[in-house]
Formats: sequence, C-alpha cells, structure tokens
Amino acid sequence: MLKVVLDTNVFIAAYFNRKSASARIIDLCLENKHELIFSPRLRKEVRLILKNVRAERGFHERIRSLFMNASKVKPIQKVFMVKEDPEDNKFLECVLEGKADYLITSDRHLLELGEFAQTKICKPTQFLKLQYT
Repeated sequence: MLKVVLDTNVFIAAYFNRKSASARIIDLCLENKHELIFSPRLRKEVRLILKNVRAERGFHERIRSLFMNASKVKPIQKVFMVKEDPEDNKFLECVLEGKADYLITSDRHLLELGEFAQTKICKPTQFLKLQYT
C-alpha cells in the first residue's frame, strides 16, 4: 500500500468536481487502497479551507472519516525547501516524517521539486496514470 500526502488543493478539487482525479484519489484512500499520511497542521488547514468554501456536510463527513483512518505524524524536522511560498514546506515536513511514497499536489512550487527525500511529487492525474495504467 502506497503512503500518500495530499495537498489541500486536492481536497478542494475533489469537492468542486466529484469526478476529478483528486476525488478518485480520496476515494482510493477511503477504500484503504492507499494510506493517507497527515499532520495536525495539514488537517487543520483542510478543515479551515473546507469551511471557507462552505463545503456540504456530507463532504465534511467523508473527509472526517478519511482522517480517522489515516496515519497521523508529528513532524520534528523543519524544512526550508520552498522559499517562494514557505507555507508549502509543511507538506514536505509531513512527507519526511511519514516516509510517504507520493506527495500529490497541483501547487507549482512543490511540483517544480519533482521529488523530495525519495518521495515523488506529482499532480493527481499523473499519480493515477502512474498507478492505474
């Protein structure tokens, strides 16, 4: 089972397009096909963003269930790889602590890295192509 860290933009894309690659990845994690790795800081950001976009209660419940069955890590090591958007470093810290196989994102600052600490960084559609074609 692959360990994945999901950027907040994956949750937003999944909410706005239930047929998107992002929604499919969330479904795969809910089906225990992949292990979601998260930190308290990431979960807090997801909750805040979903609240700000006024996501439906049903979607909130799905995401709550996802986090309940996911693996929580508490990053110890600080990372300073993304200088243009330092907030993105929290995803890399989670990747490092959780020894994730993939960081799935649509963020160009993270995508430009390509890989970090042996973790592949890719877009949702690319992840599905790599794993399911």
